[in-house]
Amino acid sequence: MKKAHTEPLKLFFLGCIAGWWVGLAVIITTTLSGGIPKEVRDAWPMLPKLFVGIFFPAAIWFIVIFGGELFTGNSMYMIVGLIAKRVTIWELLYNWSVVLVSNFAGCVATVYFFGYLTDLFVSEPTHSYITHVAEYKVHLKPEVAFLRAIPANALVCTCILFGMSAKDMTGKLFGMWFPIFVFAASGFEHAIANMAYVPLGLMYGANADYKNWLYQNLLLVILGNVVGGGLIVGLSDYYLFDWTKAVHRVNAAVLSKLGEQEFTEENLRKVFASFDEDGNGTIERSEFDQALANMGVKAPRDLIDTLWTNSDTDGNGCLDFEEFCDLLRKMRDFEKYGHDDVRFQKPANMQA
Repeated sequence: MKKAHTEPLKLFFLGCIAGWWVGLAVIITTTLSGGIPKEVRDAWPMLPKLFVGIFFPAAIWFIVIFGGELFTGNSMYMIVGLIAKRVTIWELLYNWSVVLVSNFAGCVATVYFFGYLTDLFVSEPTHSYITHVAEYKVHLKPEVAFLRAIPANALVCTCILFGMSAKDMTGKLFGMWFPIFVFAASGFEHAIANMAYVPLGLMYGANADYKNWLYQNLLLVILGNVVGGGLIVGLSDYYLFDWTKAVHRVNAAVLSKLGEQEFTEENLRKVFASFDEDGNGTIERSEFDQALANMGVKAPRDLIDTLWTNSDTDGNGCLDFEEFCDLLRKMRDFEKYGHDDVRFQKPANMQA
C-alpha cells in the first residue's frame, strides 16, 4: 500500500502541505464568519456555521486535487489496509504519527505567518470571533468533543469516497463539497481543523492554553475521528465493496486451471489453450471474459478491465503466451506472498 511505504521526508512534506491547505481554509472562514457583526452572530448563530460549511470544503478540494496527506483521511485508508492485511500495525503507526505531526506543523505555521503576523484579525468583529471559537473548543466536555468527532470524520471520509467515484472534475468538486458542508455547518469536531482554529485563537489572546487543549480536546477528537473515519466508514466500505476479495476470487478461479501442477511450460500451455478458444495463439478479450464466465467468476468489471489492461503490455488487444504466463505468475505471487502488484490495484480514478 503506497501510503505505508512513502519515505519519511516526503510523507512529512505532504502532511505539511495538507496542513497549509487547512490553515488557509480556516483563515478564509474566519474572515467571512468573523466578519459578521457580533450582535448578528449572537442573534443568528447559524450564520457563521453556514459560511464555514460553504467555504471550508476548499481545504479538501486542494488536498485531493493538488496533493497532501491528511491524517483524518489516512485513518480510513490505513485501517482498511490493516484489515485487508496489506499493511502492518507498525506501518499504520508510522504513517499516522508522521502525518499527524506534519499536519500540526503545517496548520500552526500557516495561521501564524498568514493569519497572525498579518494582523488579519486584530480588530472587531473578527477578533472576538476567533478567540470565542478557540475558547469554546478548548472548554468542551471531553465526552462531547469525542462524540462530535465521530460524525465529523465519517463525513470527511465519505467525501473522499465520493470524490474517488466521480468521473470528472465537476463531479469531484460537488461530490466532495456536500459531506464537508454537513460536518462543518453542524459544528462537529475535526482534529486537523482544530489544529488551525485553536492556535490562531490562542495567538490572538483567547482565554485558554495549549495544555488544556491538547489533553482535554485534541487527543479525544483524534480518537473520535479514527472511530468515525477508520472504523465506521472504512470498515463499512471494506465489507461492502472489498476489492481485494474480488482479486482473490479471480486468482483462485484462474489458478485452479493449473491445479497443483508446477509452472512448467507444458502445464502453462495447457492452461493457455483452455483460454484460447479459436486456437490462433493469442487470447482475445472476449475469450478471456468468456473463460472467466465459464468458471463462474463474479468480479467488478473494473477489476477485469484492470487485469486485462495491465497484462496486455504491448497494447495490441490480446494476450500472447508470455503475457499470459506473466499474469499467472503474478496471480500466484499475490496469493502466496501478498505482493501488491500494479495489475491488481484499483484504477487511478478509483483511488485518492
